[in-house]
Amino acid sequence: MKINANLSTLLLLPVFAAAVLLSGCSDKLTAPTLTGSPTANAGNFSNVVFLGDSLSAGFQSGTLLDTFQPNGWNILLAQQAGFKVEQPLIAYPGVPAALQLTAISPTPVVSSIAGTSSGRDNLTIQPTDIAVPGAFLSDVLYTQPLLVPQTGQQIMNYLVLGFPGIDEGVQYSQIQWAHQLNPTTLFVWIGNNDALIADETGVPANMTPVATFTAEYQQMMALITANTRANVILMNIPDVTTVPYMTSGALILAEYSAATSIPQATLSTMFGVQATDLVNPTGMAEISEILAGTRTTPIGTEGSLTAAEIATVQSTVNQYNSAIAAQATANGATLIDIHTALLNLKASPPTINGVATPTINGVPVSLSFLGGIFSLDGIHPTNTGYAIIANTVIAKLDATVASGGLGLSIPQVSLTTIAAADPLFPPNIKLNVLSGQHHITAEAGQRVSWLLNPQKQLHGVEFIR
Repeated sequence: MKINANLSTLLLLPVFAAAVLLSGCSDKLTAPTLTGSPTANAGNFSNVVFLGDSLSAGFQSGTLLDTFQPNGWNILLAQQAGFKVEQPLIAYPGVPAALQLTAISPTPVVSSIAGTSSGRDNLTIQPTDIAVPGAFLSDVLYTQPLLVPQTGQQIMNYLVLGFPGIDEGVQYSQIQWAHQLNPTTLFVWIGNNDALIADETGVPANMTPVATFTAEYQQMMALITANTRANVILMNIPDVTTVPYMTSGALILAEYSAATSIPQATLSTMFGVQATDLVNPTGMAEISEILAGTRTTPIGTEGSLTAAEIATVQSTVNQYNSAIAAQATANGATLIDIHTALLNLKASPPTINGVATPTINGVPVSLSFLGGIFSLDGIHPTNTGYAIIANTVIAKLDATVASGGLGLSIPQVSLTTIAAADPLFPPNIKLNVLSGQHHITAEAGQRVSWLLNPQKQLHGVEFIR
C-alpha cells in the first residue's frame, strides 16, 4: 500500500522523539589523527568501514531487518577474515516491512509482513557498515541525516547515519563518516542506484550522466585519499538488466498466451511489448489492467525497456565501470569486478550441494525470480546470493598482487552450508511444489521502487512504513 511520507514519519515517531528532545547540541566529534599509509594498510582489517547502498547494507526482500542484515556479503567476508562489523540493525518487521512469500502456485503471491518497526535495535552503537539503502553516488558525498526526517529515504538516512551522534548535533554524510571513523580498510560499492533507475522508470536517460558520475567518483576518491589512510577496495556495477526485477517480454507473452489462448502476436500488440523487451513491475501492473479491461492502451514507456534501451543501459554501466577502474588505478585501489562475476553467474550457475547446475522439480538455480540467487524484491540477493558475492570479493583479495589482489589467504564461504539454511533457496521453499519459471509480481517490485527513483522520494510517494 502506498502511504504518504508524513504518515510514515508519524509511525516511527517514538524513534525520533529522543533526537528531537536532545537537539541543539554542538558537534562533539573531533578530527581523527591519521597514521600509516594505504599501502601499509593492505590487508589490515583492524578497522574496516563500508560505504555504499542497499547491496552493502544487507537489504533483502524489500527491507532492512536485523535477521537479514547479518547475511550480507560484507558480514560473511568479516567472518571469514576474522574482523568485526557493526551494523545499524533494524527491529522487526524491518524498514520497510519485509516481503513474504505466501504462495507460489499457480503464480507467486508476495505481501508485506504486518506491523511497524520501532527503528534501530540499539541507538548507542556506532556502525562501521554505513551503506544507506537508496543511496546514489551523490548521496555518499552530500546527503546527511536530518533531525526530523520527512520522507522514507530521509528515514533510512536517519536510521543508518544518525545514531549515536545526531542527538549531539552530529550529522555526517557517508564520506564524512569515512574520515571520522579513520578506517584501515575501506570498501566502497556505490553507483548501483544510478543505473537501476533506468529499470524502475523505463527511461535510460534518467541514469546519472556519465560525465556527472565520473566527476563525482573522482571527487569521492580525492576526499578518501586526502582524509583517510585506508587501503581502498572498490566494487563496480553489475549489468542491471539481468536482475529479475525485469521480466523478459518473451516470458510474459508466452505465459499470458497459454493462460488466455490469445496468440502471442495479438498480445504483443495489446501490451505494446516485444519478445526482446524487458518489462518492469509498473509494466506488469499495466498489463493486468489491460487484461482486466480497465486500460485500453498499451503499457507506457515507464513500463519497459526496449532492446535498444537495454543496450543503452548496458553501455552506460560499462562507462560507469570504466570510470571506477580509472579511479582504482589512479589511487592504487583494489578493484572487485562484480560486473563480470554476475555475467559469469548467469552463464554458469555455481556448484551448490554437489550439483553443478542444481535442478529442483525442473527449476534450475538461476538469476530468475525464485531461482535461489535473488530475493523477493527482484534486486537484492538471497543469503545464497550474498555468499556468492562474498566469495567473489574473497577471491580477488586472495589473488596475487601481480593480479591486482592483495595476496591474502581468506577461506571461501561454504555455499553448501549457506544454501542449506536459506529459506529462499529452491529446495527450502515449502509452500507447495516449485515448478516452471516464475516472474516477479507487480506488488513485490513496486515495494522497492522508492529506493531507485529520487522523484518518488521527492514527492513522498514511497513504499515505506
